[in-house]
Amino acid sequence: MHYVTDLSRQAEHVAAEVRRRRQQRGWTLDVAAARLGVSRRLLAQLEAGQGNPSLSTLLAIADGFDVSLVELLDGGDKPLITVQPDNATAPVLWSGPNGGVGRLLLGSDPLELWEWSLEPGEGRTSAAHRTGSREIVLVALGAVTIAVGAAEPVTVERGQSAMFRADEPHSYRNATTSGATFVLAVHEPSGGGS
Repeated sequence: MHYVTDLSRQAEHVAAEVRRRRQQRGWTLDVAAARLGVSRRLLAQLEAGQGNPSLSTLLAIADGFDVSLVELLDGGDKPLITVQPDNATAPVLWSGPNGGVGRLLLGSDPLELWEWSLEPGEGRTSAAHRTGSREIVLVALGAVTIAVGAAEPVTVERGQSAMFRADEPHSYRNATTSGATFVLAVHEPSGGGS
């Protein structure tokens, strides 16, 4: 998979892909905005390559098109082996208020591999993914507290892993006083609805 690292090129790619998928379905901007769960104005800006859509917006658009985030961001043919030559250049799709980041390293529908860092007090809340979705977390530094649905939150520490259903609302939080990093694998089957 090839993800562009230049933000303007990434915006152009997302614009072209969103426009292509909307036109392929014969949706007007108004119809697409309603089905994708975004405003018409935001959709028009996205298709024009303007603005910087949040991870939540990209996930909503992917869900509205009934594709994974990887499919929305991916372009071109997929090689037999894909190498992300420098994880630090992978696209940052989430930024925390204290400097944490979420980078989508690699993906091929229905799999995604992410690298996350959360500074003290930062967290990321996610809506439920498609039915049957699963996530696996490997904590490399610090500790991350994971909450899924109404279940009691669980803290996963450095050197530990956890797997959970991601078809319920879930969150990651760094409740400690030092930074935390973790690798996240997401399996989100296409077409299962959400």
